[in-house]
Amino acid sequence: MNTISDVLSLLAQPFIQRAFLVGILIAVMSSLLGVFIVLKRLSLIGDGLSHTAFGGLSLGYYLGVVPLWAAAVVVVLGALGITKATRSRRISGDAAVAVILQLGLASGIVLLSLSRGFGVNIDSLLFGSILLVDATQVLVATVVLVFVAAVVVVYYRELQYTAFDDAQARAAGVNTTFLDYLLSVLAGVVVIASIPIVGVLLISAMLVLPALMSIQVSRSFKGTLLLSPVFGVISVGLGMFFSIVIDSASGATIVLTAILVFLVIMGLKRITGTKVTASRSISGVVAGTV
Repeated sequence: MNTISDVLSLLAQPFIQRAFLVGILIAVMSSLLGVFIVLKRLSLIGDGLSHTAFGGLSLGYYLGVVPLWAAAVVVVLGALGITKATRSRRISGDAAVAVILQLGLASGIVLLSLSRGFGVNIDSLLFGSILLVDATQVLVATVVLVFVAAVVVVYYRELQYTAFDDAQARAAGVNTTFLDYLLSVLAGVVVIASIPIVGVLLISAMLVLPALMSIQVSRSFKGTLLLSPVFGVISVGLGMFFSIVIDSASGATIVLTAILVFLVIMGLKRITGTKVTASRSISGVVAGTV
């Protein structure tokens, strides 16, 4: 555990400040997108795409190409595959995610064994290395955040409509097919941008937990959408600070902090006598849209 002087000294270092900055960027983009993912009951898509990213990274190392680019292609294809399978009604959304998840994970392990480990630190891919991010990764995260925010602003009404009632939105003339594919691709892009921070195994938590926190305390869709990034930033900021103080893995500490914040919110709701269920919380958000 670091002393107060050590912590203050570390906080003054440029690499720590970059880590906080990129962490905040990832928190905002994943939290914004996470609201739609949770309300559409696709919470496991982050898991599926993150494991697919592991397979893509492994493929990139195996072929000798830029791993992140290979992972980006594989993740986007996986996102499109999940959406295609879900919309075909031949397989449920969670089953489609499970298939893609196992395919990505198994492929990555096989390629890892064939190439004798690639000569890289696999732990950094699985669990992230936020303290090693550079200016280029900060720029990439900024661009992705702007892109995600622009899509949410442009398609706000349509995304809001499909998040609650896909069939009714389709009947009203909303192109739900396009929006479903768009949401899946955005999730894939966010997963790829987040790999340097929390790794391929933990990004799904950042896509889901801030949105769940926001749903518990907000009674309108707009409030949920605005509060989700706030909870995401709080989780990342506190998680980073705690990881510096106790000298622990940053990505895992961020996720554990997010879970702790979520449990605190649930505890406060119980103390105040409000019985919370997922269906009731989502119903409250729906009610706030009309």
